[in-house]
Amino acid sequence: MLQSIDFPYVLYSICIMGWILSNAYFQSGLLVYFGESGAIVMSLVANLASFFAFSCAYRFSCRLASALPNNRLKIWQRVLLIALNTYALLVNLIPGLTVTGVDIYNPSEFVIHFGEFNNGFFLSIVALVFLTFKNFWSLRRSALAVKKQKSNYMVAGIVIFMSSTAVVHLLITYLWQDFSYVWLPPVLSITEAALMGYALLHTRFYSWKYLSCTSLTYMMNSSIYIGLLSVLLGFQDSSYFIALLVALLVLTGVTWHWTLEKMKVISNCVFYGEKSNPVDNIYGLIEEFKLSSKNATQKLADLLNIRSNELFLVRQNASYSIFIPHLTKSSSALVKDELDYKLHYSYLESDPQLHAVQQKMSENKTALVLPLFDSDSIVSHLLIASHKKDGSLFSNEEITALQIVLNQVQVYIDSEKKILQSQALANSIAHEMRNPLAQIQYHFERIESFVTYENDIHHNLERLHEELMQGKHAVHRGAQLIDIILTESKGASINEKLFKSVSIAHVTQKALDDYGYESNEIKNRIEFDDKDDFIVHINEALYSFVLFNLLRNAIHYFQQCPESRIALKLVRGESENRLIFRDTGPGIEPHVLLNIFDEFFTYQKHGGSGLGLAYCSRVMNSFKGQISCCSKLGEFTEFHLSFPRVTQPIIGQPEGMAESTEEAVDNIILNTTRNKKRVLVVDDRKVQRLLALSYLAKDNLDIVQAENGREAVDIVKQQMIDLIFMDIQMPVMDGFEATKQIKALSPDVPVIALSGGADEHEIEAIKELMDDHLTKPVKKQELRRKLSTWLT
Repeated sequence: MLQSIDFPYVLYSICIMGWILSNAYFQSGLLVYFGESGAIVMSLVANLASFFAFSCAYRFSCRLASALPNNRLKIWQRVLLIALNTYALLVNLIPGLTVTGVDIYNPSEFVIHFGEFNNGFFLSIVALVFLTFKNFWSLRRSALAVKKQKSNYMVAGIVIFMSSTAVVHLLITYLWQDFSYVWLPPVLSITEAALMGYALLHTRFYSWKYLSCTSLTYMMNSSIYIGLLSVLLGFQDSSYFIALLVALLVLTGVTWHWTLEKMKVISNCVFYGEKSNPVDNIYGLIEEFKLSSKNATQKLADLLNIRSNELFLVRQNASYSIFIPHLTKSSSALVKDELDYKLHYSYLESDPQLHAVQQKMSENKTALVLPLFDSDSIVSHLLIASHKKDGSLFSNEEITALQIVLNQVQVYIDSEKKILQSQALANSIAHEMRNPLAQIQYHFERIESFVTYENDIHHNLERLHEELMQGKHAVHRGAQLIDIILTESKGASINEKLFKSVSIAHVTQKALDDYGYESNEIKNRIEFDDKDDFIVHINEALYSFVLFNLLRNAIHYFQQCPESRIALKLVRGESENRLIFRDTGPGIEPHVLLNIFDEFFTYQKHGGSGLGLAYCSRVMNSFKGQISCCSKLGEFTEFHLSFPRVTQPIIGQPEGMAESTEEAVDNIILNTTRNKKRVLVVDDRKVQRLLALSYLAKDNLDIVQAENGREAVDIVKQQMIDLIFMDIQMPVMDGFEATKQIKALSPDVPVIALSGGADEHEIEAIKELMDDHLTKPVKKQELRRKLSTWLT
């Protein structure tokens, strides 16, 4: 979109074209045809076209260099322009003041006679050129880096033009009265217009060194074939000329690329002092990315002159979501310096989204953001770079090379991710299970102390029961963690069907109580402000996993920071509600903060979970919320867990109350199954069958066991079965095939699936074949509820 600041340049370009055409008149047959009167008119047209071109160029440079609102000109600049424009019109429109006559001999052969005001007129042009040059030179002191870069091109263009104008008009024309070269300044003004236009229309530039190196390469390579062609032209009379010309063309096509590479090596040695240039070195990193994206990124930092800890390749996450709408296949780069310039000068200055991007990049000291796109053209990774050590801009050739490399290494990065994920998942299973296993061990030791060292066993029955319940909860949480890890290993999406509306205060307090603290001293350093309670629609196990990660990360630094504490606070908002998790530990460095939600990212911490904050981010996204972090080094770290507002009522009852309803469920079973019912438990693992038997042991239930699907089918053929609990993965015959055959024999028999790690495909198959579903290890209350439902 054309801006008002650009209008003087547009007028300048139009005047340049008028100047070129008026000078072309003197090189054509029209000069002789229209005679002296036409030549005088065209001389005056050329004078005015050249003057107003310089006038517009000066006005354009004043607006670029202006520090006033809307880039207005200063008063003295306006007065000067009005005075010089008026003077130029008067001395050229009043006959005889600048051009008095023209002697014409032939096209391109003429002599112009000037009036007494001509010298003053040309001096006014020289003054405008000088002032324009002065403005462009002042741009080099601008705080905007792109503005400085633009000034280099503008200064180069105007220097070329000033030099040609001075040589031709002041020396050749005035001293030697030779007008055969008057066409040269207008022609060279095209170079100036091109350089100024390029600087005006673009905010990303090739470096001068790269342009010079590339130009020298092609000039040397072209000179080889031009030399051969010139030799060939000496044999035009030869009968073999056509054949030789064809042979030369074929030779050029075959050898051009080979000779170009040789000339490129020479040019690189001249300008860079080595056989390859920075762009070639960037392309060479493709092989490095095959081996290790981390090592390749560090080498890339060296090539780009960036500190190694200020260049990151990270997975797309909530911390960078603000960048994503501005990164597309056709415009796949965000450059801070370019954005600063565009917002300063263009209509984009009113775009609040771009201002937010600019602020985010400033806060994080980010100079460049480049995306990596997956096969669905969705941003999967981001390359985040800080400013170069010497403060220079990222050149166009560097950014283009980076884009090409990132497109080609996407597949290697994805493969590396899968390998790292497998390693991390194995680590996660070991690491995450330590917490529930430690809790189980703790409760067993407590029970042992009651039995061994307490004399009054009956007095401690209530305490024993409490310890058993806590141990069972620990087992359940361990099973949930295994399910989470298995789901992650399969790359399955988080199942939202398992979400329910609950009190955030209740599930948070429960998670804080369930966490396996090493000591009460650590637990006492945690505070929870639950006054602003609100409803959330979540999966409790996943939410607990998020809190456990935050707790573990913060507690990790308790020994390092003896005075640090953890505070959790609930905050209600108009559009969203938040839980703020704050610890007064060591804080996080700004460049590290950028990457904490990236998969497999660890910093000064060993033995961490492979899922960690990256999985926490996924969990919060599945809750239709997000997790973000802010920190001040040496003072605090805050995680903000944002949830959408939920107006629907709480579904179900808190998990902690489930055990208190066991007697009620038993009564339902007894009252609704007066006749003895036969239940078949099918599982290839004996311990799972025994666990189910212990849960179902009642006088009015007849429990039958089978260790595979084939045995289950045989039992159904021989006995009347009222309900079946069916494992899925079993030898001989799995649960799906067994269910198909059982349903063919007894369609009305309810079959409830027992699955240890159901992914989406397995769940769909269960829904299609079976009547209900339970996840192993099964909790007693859940199993008995299903029993009550299907035997009623």
